[in-house]
Amino acid sequence: MSAISENIIKHITLGFLRSFYRARTRAENDLTISGTDMKGSNNIIADGFLRFTEADGHIFTATFEATSQLTRDEIVYRPRKSHVFWDAMAFAFLLVPLSLAIAHASEWYPLVGPDFNRRMLLLLASFPAWVMVYYILFARLPRYRYIYAIEQFKQYQADDQWIAFAYDVFAEKSEKYRTELLRQCTRYGFGVVEINYKRQPRLLMAPSRADHFVPKQKALPWLPRAEWRAQMANVARKPWQKLKARFQTWLGASTSRYFRWFPRTYYYQWSIVAAGLLVSFFLIKTEYDKLPIHFVAEAQYKAEQLASQERPEPGYYVIDAPVAPVDDSTYQPYVQQLNEEQFSGLLQMEEDEEAEAVGLPPLRILGAEPGMEMAAYYSCNRYNRLDRAYYYLYDTTFASLHLARMRLAELNDEGLSATAVWPQCLGIYREGFLVYVDELGTDSLDMAFLRDSFNYYHLDTLQRQLELRQLNPITN
Repeated sequence: MSAISENIIKHITLGFLRSFYRARTRAENDLTISGTDMKGSNNIIADGFLRFTEADGHIFTATFEATSQLTRDEIVYRPRKSHVFWDAMAFAFLLVPLSLAIAHASEWYPLVGPDFNRRMLLLLASFPAWVMVYYILFARLPRYRYIYAIEQFKQYQADDQWIAFAYDVFAEKSEKYRTELLRQCTRYGFGVVEINYKRQPRLLMAPSRADHFVPKQKALPWLPRAEWRAQMANVARKPWQKLKARFQTWLGASTSRYFRWFPRTYYYQWSIVAAGLLVSFFLIKTEYDKLPIHFVAEAQYKAEQLASQERPEPGYYVIDAPVAPVDDSTYQPYVQQLNEEQFSGLLQMEEDEEAEAVGLPPLRILGAEPGMEMAAYYSCNRYNRLDRAYYYLYDTTFASLHLARMRLAELNDEGLSATAVWPQCLGIYREGFLVYVDELGTDSLDMAFLRDSFNYYHLDTLQRQLELRQLNPITN
């Protein structure tokens, strides 16, 4: 038995339809229009087309799709993966937030704990996991079986729609494909005709009224394919249309109409996914707020602090040299530093009988704290030990240590700590004693804030604006 070509199936089916509708009442003097290879708008192609006007003035339209063994991909179903994917996404974004909501209603918060980040990763991983579970369990459902001819019929409105196929179309295919075709035709109300090896049509299923099964679409203006091509040839193509045509030609067989899927939207699934995202965010935020302790990422915090400053500064403290009590006659800590020798002629002496009696060197630094005795330093070791730039709040410079001591007393009476230092200890080439308020600081921003505070709240006491200055330590 030889195979039946698609053209033969078209003519046999067209004759069958004329016979099938011959008893249908028609308007007076109306003619039945029929033909093969018809094309409508939106690139919809019908293998056969029949139309006439009924007695009530309604224009009756019937179309059919003819399928031979060579074109059997038109009626053999394939899974529509995009449909499965969006259903799986909707399933995951419905199940996970619903489970969290039920847990919260039961006063159980699965994300709350010291390992919040790990639990959060597990929750996020559950979304693709449930998508995969849905794929495995439900991808073979009839809901996702796609048949080209059925999908094409959904794109336009016709009173009756038929599928005609040759007897050998399913010869090499499993019976499940034939069963699925009949099931979908029953569901959507399409007629089915089988052409046997004797080239005779056999009615398998008559069409139901399409209004009850297929969403209404506008009727398409049908034209013979040859006439359609002639009209399209006269229309100038835009550049992007030419590029698209070349691309389709390059793809070859994969762009055949049997492999194209008609576009489909998934508004319900998209709505569920969007709602699931919002609900999930709200529930996760609720659990985050219930964490007993919020841990700070130390590395990130340090990086942010350094980036907010003008320059990077280490977070450590330098311990001062030991304090030399003035009344300790046995204390002999002073060793003249190499960097002090060049300034020996500028040392500011102060008459001190006790110092002269024990042979102590002149004072270099005098520190004063409110309510405490002044601490004396006989060398610049306190500043020589510094290994980086520091900042201090400069008050003024006095010609002698005596005047500087009086200034320290004034500041102490107002509750402020201060220090008088020989300028050369700070790398400043001048005589006298420099007075600065409070302590040395490593952070220029903190010291600037401290300066502004002193200038605002203690300006009457200070009698002058404090200045923020930088100390660069002297090294040998």
